[in-house]
Amino acid sequence: MKYRALLAAAILTLAACTAPASVTASTVPGVTTTPTSSPGTPTSLPGTPTSSPAAVTPGTTSCDNPPEAFQPLCTAYHIITTSYVDPVDDSRLAEGAARAITEHESEPGATAPDSLTCALPSPAFAQMCNAFVEEELTDPAPTPDLVAAAISGMLQYGLDDPYSVYFSPDALARFQEETSGQIEGIGALVRSEDTSTPEDGPCSTISDTCQLVIVTPLEGGPAEGVGLRSGDIMTTVDGESIDGWLVDEVIAEVRGPAGTDVTLGILRDGTPLEFTITRAAIDIPIVSSRMIDDSIGYLELTIFATNAPHQVDTALRELLDAGATTIILDLQHDPGGSLNSAIFVASEFLSDGLVLRTEAPGDTEEYPVTPGGIATDPSIALYVLVDRASASASEVVTGAFMDAGRATVIGEHTFGKNTVQQQFNLGNGGALKLTVARWVTPKGHDYGKVGLTPDILIEIPDGAEPDFLLNKALEIIRG
Repeated sequence: MKYRALLAAAILTLAACTAPASVTASTVPGVTTTPTSSPGTPTSLPGTPTSSPAAVTPGTTSCDNPPEAFQPLCTAYHIITTSYVDPVDDSRLAEGAARAITEHESEPGATAPDSLTCALPSPAFAQMCNAFVEEELTDPAPTPDLVAAAISGMLQYGLDDPYSVYFSPDALARFQEETSGQIEGIGALVRSEDTSTPEDGPCSTISDTCQLVIVTPLEGGPAEGVGLRSGDIMTTVDGESIDGWLVDEVIAEVRGPAGTDVTLGILRDGTPLEFTITRAAIDIPIVSSRMIDDSIGYLELTIFATNAPHQVDTALRELLDAGATTIILDLQHDPGGSLNSAIFVASEFLSDGLVLRTEAPGDTEEYPVTPGGIATDPSIALYVLVDRASASASEVVTGAFMDAGRATVIGEHTFGKNTVQQQFNLGNGGALKLTVARWVTPKGHDYGKVGLTPDILIEIPDGAEPDFLLNKALEIIRG
């Protein structure tokens, strides 16, 4: 399940893209070339006709000197095969590219291009070139459109990773419309659900089996005000079906300046509904805290924002000064945030050791505890509350506590998001968002996709009261 806040605060996750990396060289180093031809010299494509109705001869060339329209494909292939976090199966990339071309729907009235020369990133991509030629001869489309489809197919079908996606130029512009630092939108958390998998895992492109579901409207936000509910399924944005859209694209479209309206089509228990929501600046309190009784202090962290360390430290000091000997740290619905903030929060309760490790191709990095935490004394009991929306930085902190035996974790399996994506810009104006690293716990536990399993597993029923898990935790603490 992929959780995102429909507001700018949601970009503060450990999975947030790093600064875009442009790859614009006309010759892509390290790309396998076709041994049957000299660079730039087209050869006849096996398995296809030697002539088309327009007397255009299909052929192939290498990525050393590809046709201009194929340069983004060659670049994307090089980025994927050299930067992806896991080993890549070349044949799966090729099959994915071919499949996406075959599934592409052309605009009516399009004609075949003047050239049917196809660039081969590797010999396995002969099937993609066959699909390209067949598509152009039977259902013509502009070559850049089919190349974009092939790039998307490499990611969607060639990698088992819903977080690695291709943004077309239009989708990228829409995704980047928001002004950096603004928190404006409808005020709701969402997740994508792949209904074809038993665990309703995450998915990247909306379809019959990939749904975008409201996890929870934020208290006091516009979504709550108009009556959106947990479990609602989003179907349209401003009257346009979101079928075929990227999840990130839908989120970017729903975000917008405060005071503007967006109309969402919703499916609720099989009944179609429509809600017009006026976007607003969402004021999310990062930290809230209180004494529950004379010895139990409660601290809720809603997001690991860059200013969370100071607020957490202040709240924690107040609880300890008030006599708290037990701390309940509530990370329910916390989508993540700044890595530095995660390290600080973990270090408030850990005296030494590691907070996390990162694993990337050929590289491992360790992040140690920062000395000086104010609640490291083991006599201060620590309980952590999590649910299926606790993600990213929330899981980093929880995983560090579990490996160190510092806390008792109560709640549901967490979200399972431990990957880092980087944006790579392409020459066609589009971009790849590619997984380049993975976070693991100090002991090396990879919780991606499956999440962390709490020490005390408690399923939270749909429609439960906000304090459901807190009350369960208090029953456990008090015996």
